[in-house]
Amino acid sequence: MNKQNFLTLTLIISGLALNPVMADAKVRADMESAPTQTINHSVSSSISTVLYNRGLEEETADELAENLVDAEDEMFLAMLLQTLDAKNIVSHDEVLEYLSTAALHKQTIDFKSYDALVGMVSKIKKSTLDENTLKQLSYLAKINKQLFV
Repeated sequence: MNKQNFLTLTLIISGLALNPVMADAKVRADMESAPTQTINHSVSSSISTVLYNRGLEEETADELAENLVDAEDEMFLAMLLQTLDAKNIVSHDEVLEYLSTAALHKQTIDFKSYDALVGMVSKIKKSTLDENTLKQLSYLAKINKQLFV
């Protein structure tokens, strides 16, 4: 395994391992400073919040988000969002906006597909992607297929 593969795999695994710990620490910190604030723990609830903020009813937003992201894709998608943000490809919030629009239009997205990743990132950036970004997305798609068969 070359150095880049090892680093990316380490980043992905540490993201999975530390995600619940960081969420718990954030919940505790936020509860101390603002106990009435709601903390979102999952990608689907974050998508639901974006849809709710756009004006949808809470139940409808929850249903659309759950239809887009099923339980088995939840962990994978959280890890993918962290990786895309860490590699400065697109930000976490931009991806959530894109996913909320996809949920609103009742689209289905194969989050492990290279084509879906390229389509998502190019639509978010509203431009063609450079060669380096395409290579990173290709590598992410390969890693994701190996980890989540």
